[in-house]
Amino acid sequence: SLVVIADGMGGHRAGELAAQIAVESIPANFAAAQNDSVHSAAECLHVALAEANAAIFAQAAATPENAGMGTTAIAAHLLDDQLNIAHIGDSRLYLFRRGSLEQLTHDHSLLQDLIDDGFYTERTSRSTGVGHVVTRALGIKAASDSDKISCTMQEGDLLLFCTDGLSDLVADWQISDTLADCNGDLTFTCRTLINHANRNGGRDNVTVVLASYRSARDK
Repeated sequence: SLVVIADGMGGHRAGELAAQIAVESIPANFAAAQNDSVHSAAECLHVALAEANAAIFAQAAATPENAGMGTTAIAAHLLDDQLNIAHIGDSRLYLFRRGSLEQLTHDHSLLQDLIDDGFYTERTSRSTGVGHVVTRALGIKAASDSDKISCTMQEGDLLLFCTDGLSDLVADWQISDTLADCNGDLTFTCRTLINHANRNGGRDNVTVVLASYRSARDK
């Protein structure tokens, strides 16, 4: 059970190519790393993102018109009830549990740095006018610097993977309310979230992946 999303950096050339390389190479490199018993699942994800970074960086170096391309990425692997996550950039993974929404990932962006330093709160940051500046991404440097997270899943949990096309335009309370009304229809809920983003301006493309967790005994 592996989920990967990537969002090419719009301010750079060939961001869509960088994202394509990421979503194609991360699963392959994750599988290859798993064949080495030395690596844990968390380490395999970290290796997979590092290999994707190297592939994107090499492609950019070999093709002048692709210079500077990069992409965000989230890769999450579930085994039994253990979820391991590696991420870089400002795409997000949320956990919805018993009516409560929690952002598991931490944005790698200039705006998030300003929030962390106390210049803004999460609420006031939406009206700052600070442009999107991603501080970490795959492909922009020879070596990547992804974060690793792990958590234990519980029956009924929902995982929401999304790009900033959703999180920039749809407030957490609206995401939470939408997930609360899911009733098991994941496809309809994804479309509803995308519709919210489009009604709120729709100024960026939107990727949304929604997954529900059931324990092995119920599958």
